[in-house]
Amino acid sequence: MSNKSTSSAVATQALAYCTSCKMDLNSIIVAMKADRIAKVQCLTCKKEHAYKAPKGIDSPEKKPTKRASKKKEAQEAATAQSIEMEWEKLMNQNKEAPIKGYSLQAHFVLGDKIKHPTFGDGIVGRLIYPNKIEVLFRNDLKILIYAGSRQA
Repeated sequence: MSNKSTSSAVATQALAYCTSCKMDLNSIIVAMKADRIAKVQCLTCKKEHAYKAPKGIDSPEKKPTKRASKKKEAQEAATAQSIEMEWEKLMNQNKEAPIKGYSLQAHFVLGDKIKHPTFGDGIVGRLIYPNKIEVLFRNDLKILIYAGSRQA
């Protein structure tokens, strides 16, 4: 980007990024190279430094970030919706199964319905050797610790 300005001249004010203050601030132009601003003096901290274009003008970085975050939010919403649909389907398939209270000392098998004090109702979707279970709750998938499967 060119550092040109129609009124750029030594001893005039220009908006510049101050490397000491870490902000876009008014500065006095101290030196020019041809038609480009070379050095400025910050009016706030009074330090002289090489001219850097104001961050707000030079790099509009926040717009792509907003688009990316909106896209990410939409993806998370879709994932949450599919998790909830899967949870409802599994809970309806196992209507008659009793709901067990979750405890570290309890034993669970695939398909058991669980009542967790924090996450609510869930269903065991996978047993992870030796003492973990993957439980599908209404809004999330969690891995919980338990006593392990019973040996026959």
